[in-house]
Amino acid sequence: MQCLKEVALMFFAKLTRYLRKTSKYAGFPAMAEWPYRLPEDLPPEQVGAIQARADELGAVAQYGWGHTIDFGVFQKQGILGNAYLGIAGLLDQWEWWPRSFDGLSLADVGCFTGGLTLLMAARDPKVIYAIDEIPEHIHQCEFLCEVFKCLNVKTIQASLYNLQEHIEASSLDLVLLSGVLYHLSDMLVGLLIIRNLLKPGGVLLIESNAVDDDKQSYANFGRFYLGMWWQPSALCIQDMCEFTGFERPEIRFYLEDRCLARTVRTKEKIPFKRGMNWKFYSLKDERPRPVDPSVMAPVR
Repeated sequence: MQCLKEVALMFFAKLTRYLRKTSKYAGFPAMAEWPYRLPEDLPPEQVGAIQARADELGAVAQYGWGHTIDFGVFQKQGILGNAYLGIAGLLDQWEWWPRSFDGLSLADVGCFTGGLTLLMAARDPKVIYAIDEIPEHIHQCEFLCEVFKCLNVKTIQASLYNLQEHIEASSLDLVLLSGVLYHLSDMLVGLLIIRNLLKPGGVLLIESNAVDDDKQSYANFGRFYLGMWWQPSALCIQDMCEFTGFERPEIRFYLEDRCLARTVRTKEKIPFKRGMNWKFYSLKDERPRPVDPSVMAPVR
């Protein structure tokens, strides 16, 4: 655990250096505002109990408390810092998601402590599903929802691959997949599952480690560096989205190895289905298979 914390500190030191110099990568020019605070007149014993519970939840999780959370009267530091506020700030700045989610159904897949979940919950969606396969992460998120009285959050402890057992098909307006894609052993199936949960026209927002390469389509094997199975190129992310029933996404890198992508579920049929770990009605190709090997845009 200590080793991972040291790596996380190195990552955020690297992030700070990026923000201090001019480059093609924007970093986080504006942070979203955290909308929650404990009441200033909350009795000290209650503040102490909340702080102690947060410490306890962080201590029992293998890699500690996730997101840095400002409770107003104290701040709980997390191994991922407040990068989630920067991600939300970019989504606001680029207008990739609305300032109000009034009446919408959302999902935050890979919620960890729930920093982004609670930010989205404050914008009045009908419901937001906070999803994580690690029970200790879900407990941290549930704790924040209890403390800040977020009644529109529903937590789901489950793998992404099992979400169809918990969420109705074609029921979601927006899915946030932040820091998850590269953790998936099967990125294509993960994207197919999310597509199945989204309404036609529903939005998928991806934040991912990636290679800033829009010329060649590949995914480096991550050897589980920081939990990564894969490190896809920008073109690979675009290709995978198109091959799983999404529009070709717009991708913007905010750091050398971190990007955001926005795409929309289409009504088009999945073009090629054979070999996928997914039950399709028919395995027939929907368009002719490419026969020119250069279509792969491979690394040479």
